[in-house]
Amino acid sequence: MDFTNAIPNGKPAGGIDAFDSAAPAPDFTPVPAGIYSARVLRGEYCSTKAGADAYRLRFEVTEGPNAGKTIIRTWTFGPKAVGYAKLALSAFGLTSTAKLLSPFPEPGREYLVRLVVALQRGDDGIERNDIKRIDLVRVVESPAAAFMLPGQGEGGPK
Repeated sequence: MDFTNAIPNGKPAGGIDAFDSAAPAPDFTPVPAGIYSARVLRGEYCSTKAGADAYRLRFEVTEGPNAGKTIIRTWTFGPKAVGYAKLALSAFGLTSTAKLLSPFPEPGREYLVRLVVALQRGDDGIERNDIKRIDLVRVVESPAAAFMLPGQGEGGPK
C-alpha cells in the first residue's frame, strides 16, 4: 500500500508549514487570587534569569473554573532564602541536593495540595500569580507503582 499521497507534500502539517493556518494562542492571564486545590505536575532544579540556582514546582489546578491552569512557584538558594526553600520543599520530601536533582514526583506518586494564591504586579506592570502558602493535603500512591519500579524478586535486585 502506498501512503505517499495521504499527506500533502509528504509530511504532516507542523513546524513552519503550520504557521499560516494556526490560530494565535490566547494571552496569558494569571488565575484570580484565592484558594485552590491542585496537584504537583513536576519539580525541577533550574536557574533564574540572573543565573542563580533555583528549584521550581509546577502545580495544576484540579477543581473549579480554573481547573487545568498551571501555577508555578520558584525558590532560590541565596544566603537569606535557602532556609525558607528548605522548609517549604521538605514538606515534599525534598531534603537533600540529591533529591532536588532527581525526578519529582516519583513515579506512581501524586502530591495533592492546597494553594493560597495572590496576584502580584511586577515592575513591568504585568500581573503574575504569587503562591503565598502551600499545604500538602495528601500523597496518593498509585497501585501501578509496584509494576513500574523493579522490586525484590523477579526483574529486581536479589
